[in-house]
Amino acid sequence: MDQLEEIMQKSTELGKLIALTTIYQAYKKGEYDLLHNSEARKLVEDLQKMKQEYQGKQMAGMELSKEEQETLKDMENTCLRDRQILVTNDANTKFQEFMEQISGKIKAGIKSVDKL
Repeated sequence: MDQLEEIMQKSTELGKLIALTTIYQAYKKGEYDLLHNSEARKLVEDLQKMKQEYQGKQMAGMELSKEEQETLKDMENTCLRDRQILVTNDANTKFQEFMEQISGKIKAGIKSVDKL
């Protein structure tokens, strides 16, 4: 097996190990539960639409009005008051942090060999 094949094999093995962690399982359960909670899902979809609309305005060089900023904050707070969204958001955050730690370890491994 050549070096690239070995890296791909180890990457697949790492993916399988990640999928077996409680962090990943909580992340997947949160996604599943959110998907099957129509009220919570609608809140998240509405928030995402609002954010996209506002980002579009900002990218076009327009500043958000105080009213728009307050509306966005209110929508975010409404979402976070929903228990399912809060649980899902927390699980997602923990999983993303875990993946960043893994990426950091990979970079540290590269740096330990890279002496350029």
